[in-house]
Order: sequence, then structure tokens, then C-alpha cells
Amino acid sequence: MTPFAASGTISRGRSMGDNGSAEEKSLSGDPWGQLGDDMLVYILARLPLSPLKACKQVCKRWQAVTNTPEFDILHKQLGEQQPRLVCYRTNHLVRSKSQAFAYDEESRTWVTLPPMQFPSHNHGSLAGASGLVYAIAGPGDNKLTYKLTRSPSSPSSFLETWCKTPVMGFARHAPVVSVALGTGRTGSGHKVVVAGGVPDYEPDHMAVEVFDSETGAWEVYDPLPDEFSGSSSRLWMSGVVCDNKLYMSLIHSWTIYVLDFSTRKWAPVRLQRPRGLIYHHIMAINGTLVVAGLCEQSGGKAVNVWKLNSQTHSLIQVGSMSGEVFASLGFSLNFLVNENLLFVFRAYIKDGARVVGEVSLEDCTTEWRVLPSVSSLGYRFDTMVTFCTNINISP
Repeated sequence: MTPFAASGTISRGRSMGDNGSAEEKSLSGDPWGQLGDDMLVYILARLPLSPLKACKQVCKRWQAVTNTPEFDILHKQLGEQQPRLVCYRTNHLVRSKSQAFAYDEESRTWVTLPPMQFPSHNHGSLAGASGLVYAIAGPGDNKLTYKLTRSPSSPSSFLETWCKTPVMGFARHAPVVSVALGTGRTGSGHKVVVAGGVPDYEPDHMAVEVFDSETGAWEVYDPLPDEFSGSSSRLWMSGVVCDNKLYMSLIHSWTIYVLDFSTRKWAPVRLQRPRGLIYHHIMAINGTLVVAGLCEQSGGKAVNVWKLNSQTHSLIQVGSMSGEVFASLGFSLNFLVNENLLFVFRAYIKDGARVVGEVSLEDCTTEWRVLPSVSSLGYRFDTMVTFCTNINISP
């Protein structure tokens, strides 16, 4: 017996001989009409957002069993986790009017998320990265507070749990932050890497610290290489954890280093710079290192995407974005990746255009399209934080 039947919230389906409405009788000859409500709920709870919305319109019975708090909970547990782009818009004057919207890839619309509670943090420190959203806690605290945005063991943790670390060894702002999932002896842990950043009382900061979720403690690793001196803010650096290694790059100079967590040693990554590259960001798609960057080409500027061939230690071009789609963006760009979706948007512009590209590393293809505007939705806002996550959304 399911929790729904036990609680009495949802009743069993009627038998063929029951006296019911004309609608219920018309369904009695259909296999779906003969299903009990508990079985029907478990089937519908597994649907993605767009088909579920359509199913709510099939009949009054289907609408009734899906319009309960219990169904929403079950849908979050059983429904398919979709990769999504989330835009959290903050209203500095009235915090209750801060809102979060998630882009639903299937219906290609923005969906309003439930109210999100963020911890107190330094102004401007709330940021998103591939795998987590994070902030540095209040003045003098120097604690990193973060929330995993994709967690295989707890898919609903994004909306529920914030993790607060002990005090970091170094106070700083605007570091590069990345996360490694599936660490530890059991494979259920994770590590959060904090590299560089602008220090509070020093001219520059090169420190690298790693927080281990299993030990609950920070470890200090070797600092960033000397080449990063003077450019250790996330405004000038890009970084990602891939294959138990931390890759760091200076986005304008094509300086790339890798830190192996097992040896704790930095080593240069020697790759030929793509022709016409102006700046770049590094990221990972399904365990493969990927580079996306703005290039000057014979036909004008474009965003190109490459993957690293680990055997030949060379870059292979996967795709390119140009033409009208690129023209909607401009030249100062940020990149976020979730599974095989690459999101590109204007840096430092709170209401700029956003583009999504479906990337196939196997076939070396990309398909791009402009997302509908999120700026006109909801209340006025002052700042916007963008990050990727895998969550299930109830209609």
C-alpha cells in the first residue's frame, strides 16, 4: 500500500459496477480508467513537466490526483531530473520579491521556482558554477556556504540543503570555485575547490584550498603558479575539476595549468592556441575537458567549441556559433555547462540575451538557439545570479 492510500488522501479507483459520473463511466472501458488512483499517481509522477501539464487536462480525475501536495513531493522524487539553467534575480529593496526562474528545455519556457532562501553573505559573493551555487559568508567570517546543484545520491537536495564550511584559511573575494562529485572511499562524497581570489588585506592571492565533505575540513594545496600573479580573480581566470584534476587557465593569455589531486603537483598544459582566439573558458562535459572561446575569423567573430583529445593532447573543434544567434549576444560572454547543454550569456549585463547549445562530442556537432527573455518576467530586480542544475519541477 502506498503512502497515498494509507493516508486516505487519494482513494482507490472505482470498480466497473460503481455508480459514478458520465466521465468516470466513459473511462471504465479504457485500461487507464481501470487503474487505481495509487497506481495512476505513480505513473504520472514519473513524467517530465510538459507532458504532465498536458495530462492534467485529460479528465477531472487525472487533474484531481495530480493537484495535491503529496503528488508534488512524489513527482520531485520520481520525476525525470532535467538539466536546467536557473536565473535568480535579487531585489535589494524588497527581498521577498527576489525570484528564481528555471528554463525548461522541453517546453522551451521559463518556469517560476518556489521561493529560495539564501544565507547571509558578502555583497557580490553569491555566484554560480557548473555543479554548485555558492557564497562567502558575512564580513570577517570567511566561511564558504554552498549548495550542490546536481547530486546523484540526492536529486532534491538543491532545493533543501545548504552546506556551511569551517573558516577558510584565507579571506578572499571572487575566487574560482569548482566541485568534484563521487569522491571518497564510498564514492558518495564531494570536494569543493577554491582557487585564487582577491584578498582582503594583500595585493594578490594565489592560495588553493579544498574542502572535503567526508572529513568536514579544509586542506591547503600548493598555490597557483606564478603566471597567475596579478590575475587571480574569477574575472580573469577559468577553472574546472575534471577526472580528479583541477584545470586552471588565464582566459586571455592561453596559460593553462593542471593540479593532480593525487600528487598535489601543478603541471603546465601545453596545447596549441586556436587561431584567432580572443579569450576562452574551460569546462567539462561528461568527463571530457572542453574549451569554448570567442574567435576572430575571416567571416567575423564567432564562438567556437573544442574538446581535448587525451591521447594526442590536442584540441578538436566540435562546433561554432555565428550569424544571428551570435549577434544577439555581444562580445563579453560567460559560459555554463550542464550535461551536454552549453549556456552562453552576456557578462556583467543583468538582462542580456541567453543562448543554449546542444553539444555532441561524439559527432562533433553543436545546435544553437536563443532562449526567450527572462528579463520581462516577475518583479523588477537589481542583480541576477545564473547557474545550472538538474532538478525536477512540478507544474
